[in-house]
Amino acid sequence: MSQDRLMLSAGLRLAADLGARAVIAFVDAEIPDPPVPVFSAAATWPDDDSPRTPEGIREVLVERLRAASAPISLVPGDPGGTVIGVFSDGLVMVSLDQVKSRFSLEQFDRYVSRPVIAAVLQLALEIGREGREGRPIGTAFIIGDADAILGISHQLILNPYLGHPPEVTSILDRSSWESIKEFAQLDGMFVIDSSGAVVAAGRYLDVDSRLVHLPSGLGGRHRAAAAMTQLLPVVAVIISESGGTVRVFTEGLCRLEVRPDLAAVQRCV
Repeated sequence: MSQDRLMLSAGLRLAADLGARAVIAFVDAEIPDPPVPVFSAAATWPDDDSPRTPEGIREVLVERLRAASAPISLVPGDPGGTVIGVFSDGLVMVSLDQVKSRFSLEQFDRYVSRPVIAAVLQLALEIGREGREGRPIGTAFIIGDADAILGISHQLILNPYLGHPPEVTSILDRSSWESIKEFAQLDGMFVIDSSGAVVAAGRYLDVDSRLVHLPSGLGGRHRAAAAMTQLLPVVAVIISESGGTVRVFTEGLCRLEVRPDLAAVQRCV
């Protein structure tokens, strides 16, 4: 049995004994029918000069596990608990309560309700991870006062949500996600009102993005969505076509960045 497989087996035994929520494997190994859910994450070392002392290694491993655990902690109503990280260097345990305190959705409460932003993030992570029909796709969701958003945007295509009642298009109803994933392949962005109802898809934002300062590599979709959050008290959730990374913007700034493969989650500012 390989070293990675031995470490994963040990991690699963520990997780079962402790009643852990999940195991996140930073090793190249699989075990059929694990007793707890197992997620895979990239096992890269930071590009900086992090010390390779025992203390330095432990600090890096703990930070990597906290970052990878963040998507689990974003689930609404999450009961908390522990997560076990399996590394080639050892096993690490973290509390999801600690992760929540760092990557809480509370910072968006003034803009949108917690269930709505949580649902949009979960859907965005699925789109970023799965793509559509075997290819990656990028799109964006603008969440807030729908009338205000529609007032400074226009349709690129016929709006597929026009005339549909809110209860049919609610982001809170997972049965609506499949159609959203289908429309995510179209040009333009989604508009979601404060209650979570999708009111438009294929929307082009009529904003001036020249005053938005973003990291290099982020394109027009990110700039336009970020500019909209400067003009209005709304939240923008954007999925990068390249890599599927999900970023959340308010007031023109990136507040949260989540990679859908559980490899990294971090604050943007």
